[in-house]
Amino acid sequence: MKKILLVCFAALLLFSCGIVEETTAPITTEVITTSAVTTKAVVEPIKPIDPPTLYSLSFIAAGDNMVYYGNVRDAARNAKGTDAAYDFKPSYTTVKPLVEAHDIAFINQETLMCGEGYDLSYYPRFNSPQELGDAVVDAGFDIIGMANNHMLDKGESGLCATLDYWEKQPVTLIGAYRSEEQFEDITVIEKNGISIALLAFTEHTNGLKLRADSEMYIPYIDAEVLARKVKEAEALADITVVSMHWGNEFTFKVNPTLQTAFANIICENGGDVIIGHHPHTIQPVEWIESGDNKTLCVYSLGNFMSEMEKDYKILGGMISFDIEKLGKEGKAEVKNAKFIPTVFDFTKSFYDNHIYFLEDYTDAQARAHGIRYYGNTTTLEKLIGYVKSTIAEEFLPEFLKEE
Repeated sequence: MKKILLVCFAALLLFSCGIVEETTAPITTEVITTSAVTTKAVVEPIKPIDPPTLYSLSFIAAGDNMVYYGNVRDAARNAKGTDAAYDFKPSYTTVKPLVEAHDIAFINQETLMCGEGYDLSYYPRFNSPQELGDAVVDAGFDIIGMANNHMLDKGESGLCATLDYWEKQPVTLIGAYRSEEQFEDITVIEKNGISIALLAFTEHTNGLKLRADSEMYIPYIDAEVLARKVKEAEALADITVVSMHWGNEFTFKVNPTLQTAFANIICENGGDVIIGHHPHTIQPVEWIESGDNKTLCVYSLGNFMSEMEKDYKILGGMISFDIEKLGKEGKAEVKNAKFIPTVFDFTKSFYDNHIYFLEDYTDAQARAHGIRYYGNTTTLEKLIGYVKSTIAEEFLPEFLKEE
């Protein structure tokens, strides 16, 4: 009996150790061929497909940055006790954090900054201290537009001297070119995996012209040239941004010949964003469509810094938007466009020059504004009214939208 039990126990032990075994090998299937040879095909697990990368960047733009005598006198007072002759940085401290928060920031620098050998001057032919440029860079602006009606205020030499200054700064300069060849070589910048072609044009230069034998090039608005350069830019980059110094001064209305017609040319040829300036007042923002093309058009951002005499000239704005592209070969799109209204404030004695956001501006500040020197007054309600009657609700900040 004991022998029988030992035999059964041994058989059970042999079965548990040698016949049943676990395996972690890949699952296999057997295929029987006509020659009775068995092969094994390994079924590999399916690997997940990584989604394409979303590339994005934020862009902000400001309008006319102009310096009058009061601005310079205020900057001289700010610089007292320092090694500098002028300090314009206090004027930008409120907007600086917003500008710096964007990946790219554009400004239309309306006045020249010729430096040594040139006297400072104001309306109608401007030349500002180069410390103004230092403040613009410090505020976070890294694309400087120079195509405007004052770019020849000090002739070709003054323009060259200003270029000399800007070319030493950590900025991209557009709108003033040392040669036609330089103009033809379109400026393209790249950030966060997105490339942007930059173009800049001006309607005129106040009747001033380069010498006939000058090698420099002024990018005047011309329908044929505009269409060609926008089309070329589109082939070079994901997005094309066009700076346009155009339109009638001191009006909220868009000129159909000087602005609408050229905006349509830009859109038809694939331009994505138009940043307009020159009227010294804010003007509408809209989307323009032509076929498959869609263009964000800002007709005028108004004055960013300027000691002009009317309340609608102290009102300006910034345009903020995002650019997104899904995958390296994806089509870039402009999204989330918002108009951010600003007020340029100064006292009746033209001191304390400062750019405020309209959202934070008070009625007391508006009523005490330095335009009283010219016999003019304003209120916060009037300033808000200008914005709401000009800018479509789609682009307004939340505090100005209708409930």
